[in-house]
Amino acid sequence: MAPTSRNQRQQSRASFHPSNDTATYRDLLLFEERLKTNAAQLQRRKSRYQLFLFHLLIAIAFLLSEVLLQTSFLDIPYTNLLRKVLPDVYGGVESSKPHPYFASGLLFVLVTALLLFFASGMYAEKIAYANRYVPHANKALRNFNMYLNVRRPPLRSTFSISPFPFIFHRPTQSRGPSPTPRPSNAPAPMAPIPPANNPRGELIFSSRVDRGFRESYERYRAAFERKRDRRERDERDKTWTGRIANKMPWNQPPDAPPALVALSRTASGRGRGSVVGTPLGSRRSSPMPRPGTRDSPAVRTID
Repeated sequence: MAPTSRNQRQQSRASFHPSNDTATYRDLLLFEERLKTNAAQLQRRKSRYQLFLFHLLIAIAFLLSEVLLQTSFLDIPYTNLLRKVLPDVYGGVESSKPHPYFASGLLFVLVTALLLFFASGMYAEKIAYANRYVPHANKALRNFNMYLNVRRPPLRSTFSISPFPFIFHRPTQSRGPSPTPRPSNAPAPMAPIPPANNPRGELIFSSRVDRGFRESYERYRAAFERKRDRRERDERDKTWTGRIANKMPWNQPPDAPPALVALSRTASGRGRGSVVGTPLGSRRSSPMPRPGTRDSPAVRTID
């Protein structure tokens, strides 16, 4: 009994066979869309606050040059503003200098705003949390043999023809001696995760998950992505700018294979095959996740 139970336990750890039906695909796709939507919203929010922080640093550097180096760059916008507001008084004035304490006071306000940006935790909440969301999600998904892949291909791989190899020629290196053989008891190195095919990211599974389930779910997800792209193209066709954008080569839809039919046996046993469609998700939107909260927001609308 002991060896048999031990073998069964090892087999259960080695592979995982989830239910291969449409209901499981729909629930899993809803979960994946929720993860990708949250990650995309966090990245957009991070970009906005990074732009604000960049402009704040630029303004501080400009005012530092006015206060410490005694430059006159601030006189130009100050004079133009006075000419537009009071043209009768400052219409013929070529240059006007602001109050000596104007640049110093404005610099003090901006430096205070920069310190409060970090001291109040806004940087950790709006920028740093977006960088930790995907690693934390993958740490939790590891127990379920899943991984949220949001890696993008390098920029140079997106261009088929690049002039840099012709300008900067890389010399050929001579082949060195063959590397020493790896000992048999050493663990094999892990293969790197390739970039995601979807720019929004995609959910990939461990090799422990049944291969048939993985392939069936990828077909189900591909059919959903094609249907959503078709719906987005129809929405863009309603405006003249959208019609121009749809005619661009990078917005052309890929060649779709024939209609996918997911063979599954439901609990009622009435259907043998069901055409893959859009999952029915909740249309309610929920607030963005915050550090320390345990509730996960629901996906907005994916059908």
